[in-house]
Amino acid sequence: MIPLRFIPHILAGLALAGAAWWVLDLRADKQRLEAENARLTRSVAVLEAQAEQARLAREVEAARAEYERQKRVETERRIQAFLTDGGIPDAALDPDIADWINGLRSD
Repeated sequence: MIPLRFIPHILAGLALAGAAWWVLDLRADKQRLEAENARLTRSVAVLEAQAEQARLAREVEAARAEYERQKRVETERRIQAFLTDGGIPDAALDPDIADWINGLRSD
């Protein structure tokens, strides 16, 4: 049997051991939380980079669509001018070819 005078010492030792275990557990929790924080920070950085890339892709697509629209409008304008003006202007042709074409038109 343990003498009664050692019981406070034993209880103090147990309390000290419990406090040491608690501190070690807190340190482990802190390390886990720091690792989780680092992982989440990296995830946020990746998501922000993806959002920026998506924004840039939308801008590029909008610019491409505008370029295509302008190209289509210009092509339509040229076709309309070609059809309205009667096609190739005679002045740009060799006079003999222009006479021949004009002869075909009059027939």
